[in-house]
Amino acid sequence: MTRAWGVVVAALLIAAILLVSHLLMGMFIPAAGFEEEDLKTPWIEVVERQGEPPGPLGLLLFPADLRSGVRYVPTVYADYGGIVELLVENKGHNDLYVPQYSVGWEGSSVTYTLNCSRTVASGEAQELGVLHFPGPGGPGPATLRVTMGLWSSSANGENWWDRGELLVTSIDFDVVQEDALREWEVQTNPLNYYNKVNRLVDFEVVQGMAHQVLQEAPGNYSLLQVIKAYELVLSEIEYLTDEDNHWQSPAETLELGTGDCEDHSLLLASLITALGGSARVNVIPGHAFASVYLGNASTADLAVEAIQAYYGNAVPVHWTADGSGHWLVIDTNGVPYVGGYPASALPAGGVGGVNWHFEDGDWIRTMDVTGETEFSLFF
Repeated sequence: MTRAWGVVVAALLIAAILLVSHLLMGMFIPAAGFEEEDLKTPWIEVVERQGEPPGPLGLLLFPADLRSGVRYVPTVYADYGGIVELLVENKGHNDLYVPQYSVGWEGSSVTYTLNCSRTVASGEAQELGVLHFPGPGGPGPATLRVTMGLWSSSANGENWWDRGELLVTSIDFDVVQEDALREWEVQTNPLNYYNKVNRLVDFEVVQGMAHQVLQEAPGNYSLLQVIKAYELVLSEIEYLTDEDNHWQSPAETLELGTGDCEDHSLLLASLITALGGSARVNVIPGHAFASVYLGNASTADLAVEAIQAYYGNAVPVHWTADGSGHWLVIDTNGVPYVGGYPASALPAGGVGGVNWHFEDGDWIRTMDVTGETEFSLFF
């Protein structure tokens, strides 16, 4: 009897060792993920932002009844700087035109300008585009002035009056110095995360969204389609955190119209894949975000040029990089443009590229979105 019990105990011990080993494998042993031939580089075309004035200027003075404000990332850094966006609501009965808006540090003659060239119709409100501004060069209190050019139209919209450059607001910041860049601990395709992501992604349910993107950016898979996909998810899916850390499928997210960072990432990565691209879902301390494959360093540099041309100013473009190439950050919950650094992260060691790290912790898990899982008893 004692011998029989010994056999049972030994068997249970072996089973426990196997269980723990398998659990650890799921955490540390990677899945295969993308092969080199699976990776798709988007077509990249640099198209300069262009805008035409809405009509001829005259000598008559036309009224302008508007409300303006700014939205901005609250933390501004000594070197990186920050991001601002001008908002304009036309409360009058005639049209308004904003040729550009600018920002500059008080006490400096240097300004940074976005040539937005936007007509704001009567009763309409518009966001006029994100503008990056470098920091003042050192930490401490600093004031940023925001100005805008403004034209107002006649009642029939045929003639215009240039009202000149108007002060929108002044914003006081307590500028902080960036940290030195820290090393990351990177795990690519850990089995537990890899299988969870690829069980949830859904390339069929996003076909309607893919069709919307292709209407705005027709043709073969391109960086412009990536930008339009990002903008579509950003506009259609409200950010809503959950308390139980439930990861929604894209179908759930589309049905609810809301989701947290994991849900946004899974939906956007599914949409990029449906368009023909190669995407990842990335998990960092306290956050998840999507990224899209760009290719080698030369392709990444061309993507930077194209993204900055699209936004009309020198927005810093961020990515991760490994042996497979460069992966563009596309975080709909982060700094609000394609290539902005992720939420729960901050710029460090420079501007753009891999010059960012995490607010809490120094690890990242990157999962290739293949739509396939690998065998596991538990994941």
